[in-house]
Amino acid sequence: MHLMIVDDEAIIRNGLKHMASTQGSDCKSIRLAENGFDALSQIAEFIPDLVITDIRMPKMDGLELCKQLYEKYPYITVVVISGFAEFEYAQKCMSFGVKHYLLKPVVKKDIHELLDKLLPELETNMLEPSQVNKYVEEIAEYIWQLNEQQTSERIGDWLDYCIGKTKSPRQLQILLHDFYTTLLQVLQTKGHQSTVMEISLQGNQTEHIVNSFESALMRLLGELAQRRGGYKDVMKEAIDYIDSHLGTEITLEEVAQYVGLTPNYFSMYFKKTMGVTFVNYRMSKRMELAEHLLAQPHYRIVDVAHGVGYEDYSHFAKTFRKVKGSSPTEYRARLGIK
Repeated sequence: MHLMIVDDEAIIRNGLKHMASTQGSDCKSIRLAENGFDALSQIAEFIPDLVITDIRMPKMDGLELCKQLYEKYPYITVVVISGFAEFEYAQKCMSFGVKHYLLKPVVKKDIHELLDKLLPELETNMLEPSQVNKYVEEIAEYIWQLNEQQTSERIGDWLDYCIGKTKSPRQLQILLHDFYTTLLQVLQTKGHQSTVMEISLQGNQTEHIVNSFESALMRLLGELAQRRGGYKDVMKEAIDYIDSHLGTEITLEEVAQYVGLTPNYFSMYFKKTMGVTFVNYRMSKRMELAEHLLAQPHYRIVDVAHGVGYEDYSHFAKTFRKVKGSSPTEYRARLGIK
């Protein structure tokens, strides 16, 4: 289990960390944050299973943090620490999915009892946050690129994962509902505002819930395809863009943005689809173009280098030899061009 403790007072943060670390549970990591902004910044890089947060903090208090976590990471369990004077304020967190509270002052026994209570539930139905984020990102990308087959396959993988982590249809309903909400938010950041903001997962049988979930996600893909006027081949768009910009220094990030994918996902998808990395593909295509230009006597070799995106002639010559097995001058000599 990965734990995050959020409190603006260092002595309390460290004290809570010490209490948690002596509970005897298998805490893989305990991270500390001094306010809501700090917590969200860290969570963006590393998602915890459990967050224990104070309610009163500067910059971003516990209430706003709970709201942000509920909207962005609904699968994280949150515990709020509050005093009697602020408990009514803290109760507002209930609307953001918070079910557990600790009243100040918190002592070691309180933390140990809390973890003893929560850990069995977390471990039994443990969803690896990194895995959840991976599924959200991948399914969102497949929907965004209108890849019906891979969207369907990845939804099936996600459902198998969820069914293995839940004990009842009700748990599955809640999990899939939260996933759908998160997926919509990811698609919205890409520019797609769905007309179907709520998902209906009716029934008390797993089969009915699964079918409703699959249908809802495939409707998202169909809705997006209709707005775009049909399905598009993302990789063809990327290749066309690269091939038409061989003479300029385009980056992987630029191409990923052009086709609407994240750089990390585009890099992985490009290599999987093309069998080579983005850099190696671009280099290979530049050298093919260089061969074509070198075969035309009216081009100077230095102009050919510039024409395929190399300002440094020596770098061009070295790359050409590496790819084609000879220098540009030797290549021309074999063609009888002086």
